[in-house]
Amino acid sequence: MHHKPGIENIPPSQTLQHINGLIQQANDAEASEKNDFPLSVLPPPMQEIITAAHQNLNYPVDFTASAMLFAASVAIGNTYNIEVKSEFQQSAVLYLAIVARAGTNKSHPLSFAMRPIIDNDKRAYARYEQQKKQYDKLMTLDRKERDKQSDNEPEKPVYHKMLVSDFTPEALVEVHRCNKRGIGVCIDELAGWFKNFNRYNQGSEMEFWLSNWNSKRIDIDRKTGEPLSIPTPFISVAGTIQTAMLNEMAGHSRTKNGFMDRILFVMPDNLQKPYWSDTEIAPYLVKNWNIIITSLLEMPVRLDDTLNPEPQILYLSQEAKSILFDWQKLNADQCNNAENEAIAGIYSKFEMYAARFALILELLNFACEIDDLSQISATSVQGALQLVEYFKKNAVKVHQAICNNNHPLLRYPLPKQNLYNQLPTTFTTEDGLHLALKLGIGERAFFRLLRDRELFKHINHGEYEKCF
Repeated sequence: MHHKPGIENIPPSQTLQHINGLIQQANDAEASEKNDFPLSVLPPPMQEIITAAHQNLNYPVDFTASAMLFAASVAIGNTYNIEVKSEFQQSAVLYLAIVARAGTNKSHPLSFAMRPIIDNDKRAYARYEQQKKQYDKLMTLDRKERDKQSDNEPEKPVYHKMLVSDFTPEALVEVHRCNKRGIGVCIDELAGWFKNFNRYNQGSEMEFWLSNWNSKRIDIDRKTGEPLSIPTPFISVAGTIQTAMLNEMAGHSRTKNGFMDRILFVMPDNLQKPYWSDTEIAPYLVKNWNIIITSLLEMPVRLDDTLNPEPQILYLSQEAKSILFDWQKLNADQCNNAENEAIAGIYSKFEMYAARFALILELLNFACEIDDLSQISATSVQGALQLVEYFKKNAVKVHQAICNNNHPLLRYPLPKQNLYNQLPTTFTTEDGLHLALKLGIGERAFFRLLRDRELFKHINHGEYEKCF
C-alpha cells in the first residue's frame, strides 16, 4: 500500500444537513416523496466537506456530492475494476448530468470537486513544457552532438492530461493514447456535447459514447495518419444542463437507443437562486479533499505485456455478494413489471451502476483510511444501493419531465390549454363550443382544436372524449 498523507481529523462543528425539497408536478397539488442525496454512504471526511460547502458557499448538497463521485471516478481510472462474477466486471466509468435552471449554482460544485485533478493537469503541463524545451534544444543539435549528450535518441515528451472539455472523438482518443490511466470529459454545458453527435457521420459519435460506457475497445481508422486504438478505454463524462434542454437531450431517438439510460441525473427539487454568502469554507477541508483525490491518483496502473492497462480486480466479500444478488432479483422484477419500455431500460442500467458505485465507495474508503482495499465490503454495496435508488428516482423524474414537455397540449397557447383542462372527460360539441365561447375562444378556433386526434377521440355523432 502506498504512503498517503493523513487527513486532518477535525470534528465537524455542525450537524450534517440535507437539502429538502418537495417534487411538484404541474397542476398537481400533491407532494411526492423526498429524494435527498444519501450523504451517509460517503466517508465522514467527505460528508464534512460537502456540508461545509453547502453552509458556506451555498453549493447544493446533491451537486457537490455527485460531482465528488465523478472526480473519484476519473482519479480511479483504469487502476481497479470490480468483479461481480466471472466475465462480469465493471470499471468506475460514470456519465453524470447536473440538472437545474440558470442561476442555481450548478457549475461551481463541479469545478470545486474537480480542482485537485485540474491542479494535477497544471503540474503535468508544467513538466511537459520543461521536457519539451530540453527536447527541442537537443533536436537542434546534429546527430553526433546528440550522441555525446545521451546514449539513446531523445524521446519526444508527451502531455499526460486527464481532463478534456473541447474535443472530437478522434482528438479524445489521441489524448487517451497518451494517458492510459483514463480521462474525464468535464463540460460546463452538456448541450454542446450531444448536439455534436451527428456532425460528421450519422450516428457514429453516438455509437462511440454508447460503446465507451461499456468500456469496449475503441478503434479509429484515419484517412491521414496512423490508426488509433484503445484496447482498455476509460472515459467518464460530467457536465451541467438546464432543465429546459432535457427535451433536446432526449431527441434523435436517444431515449430508445439506451443513451439516456446511461446518464446519472442530479435534479434536486425546488432549487432557488441563493443569496451571496460572506463566509468561506475552512482551508483544511479543501486540503482534505485534495488529499483524498491525490491518494486515488497515486494508485498505480498495472500494464500487461502489450503495455496496455490491466486493471487490478476487487472481489466482493461473500456478504456483499449476497446483498447485491438479492437486490438484483428485486430490480429484475421491477424491470419485468415496469409500466413501459423506457422505465424498464432505466432500471436495467442501474445493475451496472450498482457495481460501479460499490467500487468507487470502496476506493474512497481506502483513500480516507477507513478500509484496507482487500475486497468490496458489504458496507460499500449497501451504500451503492442507496445511491442507485437516489439516481433511479431522478432518472424517472427526468423521464416524466420529458414526457410532460412532449404533451401534445403544449403545442397550443394557454387559453386553449385552459379550455382543454376545463372540458369534462366526455362532452358534446354544443357543450364544448359553449365553454370555448365563454373563455373567449372563437368557433373556428374551437373546431380546429377539436380535430386534433392526439387530444380528442370522436366516440359518437356530436360527442367527443378527451385522450388525457
